[in-house]
Amino acid sequence: MDLSKSIDELLSILDTLRVFDSKADEVVGLARAYASDSKHFLKKGNKFDALEAYAIAWAYIDSLLHLGLVEVDNLELFTVD
Repeated sequence: MDLSKSIDELLSILDTLRVFDSKADEVVGLARAYASDSKHFLKKGNKFDALEAYAIAWAYIDSLLHLGLVEVDNLELFTVD
């Protein structure tokens, strides 16, 4: 896994994410913060924390998709059918 590439992909997904319900705004904000933290940790050479923050951000987005509160262009990257 190329973590740097994956983080960039995640940030791109967050940039194009469509929110359908204002209830999701806070969680999307958390996902953005964790994705940003992930990039920061990776630049500092802390791959463990970078991967952890990446996974948390990804899980937030995936959860919002399951609840039908957001939409992404690359749905096949997530666990939603």
